[in-house]
Amino acid sequence: MLEIANQVRRKKAWENKMQIYEIIDKNTRKNKSGLTIYNLTKILNWSNGKVEHYIKKLLKEGYIKNSDSTVNGRARKEYSSKSVKELIKWDKMKSKPDDYNF
Repeated sequence: MLEIANQVRRKKAWENKMQIYEIIDKNTRKNKSGLTIYNLTKILNWSNGKVEHYIKKLLKEGYIKNSDSTVNGRARKEYSSKSVKELIKWDKMKSKPDDYNF
């Protein structure tokens, strides 16, 4: 029973994370700029802490990147999606696997 509940929580967390990623990715492709946590809370109607939690996870996993800027004397962090070239791990692609037999 507890195992099923954990699976449901993991699935919901994955869905939330991908929902934020899709919004950031669409905005990056459309406007070529990032979104702030405040913008995401307004779009998703979630709390600031919930959005920040999933943003940290996406940053840690390398799906998005952040940029710092100063606007009207205040620090502003914008989050944007990475391009496909940035997501591919080229060093792993160029090296031959151990079981390569040619």
